[in-house]
Amino acid sequence: MRVAVHPRLYDPSFDDPLLAGTECRECGRVYFPPMGLGCENCGAAADKLTETRFTATGVVFAVADVAVPAQGGPFTIAEIVLDAGPLIRISVHPDSATVRIGDRVTGHWHRSRRQEAGADLVEPMAVLVSGETA
Repeated sequence: MRVAVHPRLYDPSFDDPLLAGTECRECGRVYFPPMGLGCENCGAAADKLTETRFTATGVVFAVADVAVPAQGGPFTIAEIVLDAGPLIRISVHPDSATVRIGDRVTGHWHRSRRQEAGADLVEPMAVLVSGETA
C-alpha cells in the first residue's frame, strides 16, 4: 500500500502520479499547489475555481545539483513546466540525474521510506521520457 508524503498534493492510489490542483472556470488557468483564494490571472472569485488533477509530465525549465550533505545531498532538483501549465519543482530520480533544460520528463512514484505498519511513503520523482532528450 502507498501513502502520500504530502497527501494534499497528490493521490497515491493511481498507477502514475496525478497532481492535485485547481483550475479557473473563467480563464482556464491551472494552479499547483491547489489554491482557493481566487484566480491570480483573471481575478475570478474563489467559487470559480474547481479541483482538477493532472499528470506530472512536462519540459525541464531549470535544473540544479544539490551537494549539501545537511540537505540530504547529493541530489538533483528540476523546475518543470507541466503540460497542464503550472511550473513545479520536483526531485529528479537518480537514474535520470543527467536531465537538461528542454528534456521531457514525467513523474513516477518513488518510495521515500516504509512506515512501521508496512505502507510505503511515496512521492513523485521526475524521470526522463524515453527518447525525448534535448
